[in-house]
Amino acid sequence: MLRPASDQRRRNILDAVVSVIIDVGFTDMTVADVATRAGVSTALVHYHFSSKSELIEAALRVASADDMTFRDTIVHGGGSALVRLDAVLCQSLPTDVDDASWLRWIETWGETRRSDALRAVMGELEAHETLAVVELISEGVTADEFSCPDADAAAARLTAVRDGLAIDRTLFQRDLPSTAVVAHLRGAIAHDLGLTPPAYADGISNHPAEV
Repeated sequence: MLRPASDQRRRNILDAVVSVIIDVGFTDMTVADVATRAGVSTALVHYHFSSKSELIEAALRVASADDMTFRDTIVHGGGSALVRLDAVLCQSLPTDVDDASWLRWIETWGETRRSDALRAVMGELEAHETLAVVELISEGVTADEFSCPDADAAAARLTAVRDGLAIDRTLFQRDLPSTAVVAHLRGAIAHDLGLTPPAYADGISNHPAEV
């Protein structure tokens, strides 16, 4: 078992990997870059990870697990199904154009074409989110909060719309306010749930998403 100090050093190294990936990309990233960013020796990085590929996969698995934990906290938290669905989708939008989590995943999506390991990480993350959205939509339908004839199809559409909006703002529409991005996504959610915009706004009025 790793000692607490060793555990923390390992986590610092993995956090540094994500930071370097965002700055220079997968191809140009070196173990030396990671060691410098983490404030440790290259030898220490190699002590924990045998290769650059293993280092990258481990870092992205930790980042993915953090995202899943954040999502599960919302899904199993308080509030109506609509409030929690809004939070799962809208709180995962970029907080600003330099949002590290989105820059990380945008870089990773491109790399999945060349790495089975990274494709597996991203596939697990996507499946986890889709299941959460389907669960919340189904719960809301059962509770008669809204209507939706096909929760699976709605989940696929809404996560795709969220991804598109996030990428568009992060890479292209950098002057677009966060409030406008949230409004676009909420319009899509309301449409899929058979709610008018006023009814949707009323349903989440006491629990606004944090963006």
